[in-house]
Amino acid sequence: MLERIRNAFQILSRDADVERAVKEVQRALIAADVDVALVAELGKKLKGAQVPKGVPKSRYLTKLLYDELVEILGGKSRPFPVIPQRIMLLGLYGSGKTTTAAKLGHWLQKRGLKVLLVAADTHRPGAYDQLKQLAEQANLGFFGIPGEKDPVQVVEEALKQRADVYIVDTAGRTTLDDELVEEVRRIRDVLIPDKTLLVIPADMGQAAGREARRFKEEVGVDGVIVTKMDGSGKGGGALSACAVAGVPVYFIGTGEHIRDFDVFDAAKFVSRLLGVPDIEKLVELAEESEVKPEDILEGEYDINKFHKQIQATMSMGPLDKVLQMIGMSSVPKEMKRMTEQKFKKYDAIYKSMTKYERAHPEVLSDPSRIRRIAGGSGTSEEDVREFLRDFKRTQKLMKKLKRAGTRKRMEKMLASGQFPMMK
Repeated sequence: MLERIRNAFQILSRDADVERAVKEVQRALIAADVDVALVAELGKKLKGAQVPKGVPKSRYLTKLLYDELVEILGGKSRPFPVIPQRIMLLGLYGSGKTTTAAKLGHWLQKRGLKVLLVAADTHRPGAYDQLKQLAEQANLGFFGIPGEKDPVQVVEEALKQRADVYIVDTAGRTTLDDELVEEVRRIRDVLIPDKTLLVIPADMGQAAGREARRFKEEVGVDGVIVTKMDGSGKGGGALSACAVAGVPVYFIGTGEHIRDFDVFDAAKFVSRLLGVPDIEKLVELAEESEVKPEDILEGEYDINKFHKQIQATMSMGPLDKVLQMIGMSSVPKEMKRMTEQKFKKYDAIYKSMTKYERAHPEVLSDPSRIRRIAGGSGTSEEDVREFLRDFKRTQKLMKKLKRAGTRKRMEKMLASGQFPMMK
């Protein structure tokens, strides 16, 4: 899907060959399980477009294609409220509902709210333990009653706890049957949720729209969270189907990590498909790395500060996702893997150095020290020398930028996670 849509935009920007571009887009969207009628309608609009006088045809059609893709995937975004509230999560078995509860809680906690996860799935074995473990990992509040079979009782007791946000994880089924509908309604009547969110996996494709419509009719749904967007070729189908069903998508899950959770914005989603940098997400991850620019910029630049930059880069998650955010999703997998391995190796080398060596890197010209560090880190002597070469290269760049009086530029570079040695 990704390459074909990018190729279509390139065709339009070069020579406005509408027929070729439309075919590329249609193939990509159909492969992503987007409804055929929507795909056909898009083709008609592009082919029948009346280009205003004085506007280059390629530019007009490129903008039209972009706008139509955004509309197919949901149109204007709906910001999720960051306020004290009660949230009920619904979903069938295998949707990723419990993990999503923790991800949503983490997202709200990062915005200053005290979150309580409530284990109201009293049917699935292990649901209580799974949610409790996730809450501990994300440093979130947790409430559940081991052995309690009535989810309504759990919710009633949970509401006696103090929190800004209550996120209730409800039971699932293989299908939306009468028993599930009745249970969810009972919970709803006690909780009185501000938001009822349906969790749907991306691999449902177009069926996501039917599921969203059924839940909306039976129990009421305010919005959708689409999970497993990282591993499904049907993500476009799920997103467009929810849009057709009239149920907004608030978030998408893009991986297994607690931070792999993004606010869904159709315009940004399409931009990312086209390789446009997602600066806001990049800055958010950089802020979560808890490495402040002043920690790097003040005083002499030594190996300790070099290591802080490595940590900041590593803490932002898998390098391939970071590269996608800066518009480099076409970087070969081998290169991404090699760089990740390099950072891990450098971390081990750093930890094998003494405090004196980290603060006085000039002493590391001694071959005996290099041998000792290599042995202690499980790396080779050449790996240690490469670490030192990259450190010196970065140190030289830092000095050069400081001399040029570009402190603000450096702060922006560090805050956005840019790492000089990667250039």
